[in-house]
Amino acid sequence: MLIYLLERTVLATEDSKEIDGHHWRLAPHNLEATGVPGIPFTCISYVWGKEREESPFHPSFQISSRTIPSLTAVTLHLPSRTHFWVDALCVPVDDIFARNETLQSMGFIYSVAEEVVAILSKDTYPMLKQMNETDLLDAAHLDILEKEEWVVRAWTYQEAVNSRRLFLTCEGSDGALVDGSNFLNRLGYTLSRVEVGGLTKKNYPRLDAFEDLIADYMLSAYQERSALQVIANMDRRAHEYPQDRFFAMMSAISSTSSSFRNTLDPCEAFMAMCEQKGDYSFIYTAAERDTAPGRGWRPATGGSLPAIIPWHSWGDGQPARKDGEEFYLDSVVVFRPQELQAIGKEFITKWLAASKMTFPDASPEVTIPMALQAMGYKGSTEGISTSHGLFFPFKQVEGDKEIEIIVATKVRWTFGAPGLVRIQETSMTRYEPGVFFGRIENGDATSAKVS
Repeated sequence: MLIYLLERTVLATEDSKEIDGHHWRLAPHNLEATGVPGIPFTCISYVWGKEREESPFHPSFQISSRTIPSLTAVTLHLPSRTHFWVDALCVPVDDIFARNETLQSMGFIYSVAEEVVAILSKDTYPMLKQMNETDLLDAAHLDILEKEEWVVRAWTYQEAVNSRRLFLTCEGSDGALVDGSNFLNRLGYTLSRVEVGGLTKKNYPRLDAFEDLIADYMLSAYQERSALQVIANMDRRAHEYPQDRFFAMMSAISSTSSSFRNTLDPCEAFMAMCEQKGDYSFIYTAAERDTAPGRGWRPATGGSLPAIIPWHSWGDGQPARKDGEEFYLDSVVVFRPQELQAIGKEFITKWLAASKMTFPDASPEVTIPMALQAMGYKGSTEGISTSHGLFFPFKQVEGDKEIEIIVATKVRWTFGAPGLVRIQETSMTRYEPGVFFGRIENGDATSAKVS
């Protein structure tokens, strides 16, 4: 794949431009060339904002007024770096085909860069400086970071999580540079120390999402995170246009997006890309189900794929396969309604105690809905009891229906896993997504036909 890198040159050349006392030119670079040593480069991630100015390379093209200050900030921190990729300057302007190909491959570009440097606003300098000096941040710094636009933009998610190594700094000559893993550790430690008597994590929904972003970056290599994991984090991020959410999610899980984006609506494009990867965890969303025969397990095309619960998950994804005309979800556990057994009660009691989400004299049927709501779950609070736990369908299921509960084992939350309830009605079978809160035994995993 051919991209353009911003190359710093010692002397002025015919095709170079002077920016802040340095000479720069746009140099073509093939990311997939064989037998040729790759050029190490740094990607710069920032929020464009509303102000615009002329591009130094294409005067007729408007770029963000934050582009040049962001480039300057990175070169001050990394003076030995000579090659950079910054969207406003490196995405082709005149060639529409090349421009679209580059935009559709941003996830891949960020994944092969030596590092990604995120540029925050000047207001974050005291916080970044304190992060380099101590593990515990002042509450005032949390308030500033909570207002920072970079932490919640849809595009910055895929830019950060795809990076080999992430750093954060801010605009200005005296900005501090913080390693992404240190950022997570110190932010997480500070949030864990916030007491109920003062402010709680509920006061910082953006930081909660950002903490998960860094966790995604630290725990999952490029294209290894599940669709469920990406959807849950993207649900808490801002985007200008509805399709931006899907395009950013595509870039977070794969570099082969162009064949889908040009032919399908964004929702279907994302689901088709997940299916191509063999990860069907996108079915565990609060979306309406497809009404076509044999496809009631699958979200309907054209929807928004809202997360079933905006909570950090782990696991490779949901495997599935087609066998003739039949479709199967693999590595799942199938439950039928029955009284909660000791094995489920013990797991639930221990988890709630460890999480400190306990309510005196309250049964699991009462406690768990309250805990899920605290995590952001907006579905039904009427749980269906099984031997190992309680399943909460997003939409309440009538009590007189014949049902089976299908629960994932390859994608999990610490308290359980997502699943589907299969509802047998007179003329059809329908499915509702939901949350299983309880113990999951990998040894009980099987395949479930859902077509």
